[in-house]
Amino acid sequence: MIFLTQESITRMPMQKKPELLFYVGQNRYTGQTEDGYAYEVWSYEAEEEVDPIVEEYYPDHSNYGVNLIFSETEPKDFIRADYKKHATVEVGVSMDNIRVNSANSETEIERAFFLLQEIKEKEIQLHHFGISYQNRTLQLQKEDIQSIESIEDMEKFLREYNR
Repeated sequence: MIFLTQESITRMPMQKKPELLFYVGQNRYTGQTEDGYAYEVWSYEAEEEVDPIVEEYYPDHSNYGVNLIFSETEPKDFIRADYKKHATVEVGVSMDNIRVNSANSETEIERAFFLLQEIKEKEIQLHHFGISYQNRTLQLQKEDIQSIESIEDMEKFLREYNR
């Protein structure tokens, strides 16, 4: 049987999200009741913030994902916390419907650069940023992301990809 603890219920934000599913269970090592509510709410908030930006630059995507990475165990002080204070974000866009060539590589690098810049302007801390095409991939890790200041900086990360 699964119970919502009083702590879990009081941590719920004012805006209700009935479609939000989250884990509630007992930690077999500690015996404590735990839930994944904070993670799911923060994931939802991150997606709500990133989705319109991805859709603006990549309306033709075949798929994309937004994932949270915690540097430590999930914080317990959820009541007024923001995911940006506790997590970094991975953003990946799949463009399997586009083959990058000399005619469109400049356009693809530009749109990746502008997407990255807009995410950074929202003060979203990125852990990983990636875009995959039919024949190329653009993958940036946290330290790479910090070094990107121009479209030319982005160019060196677009690499051949063989399936």
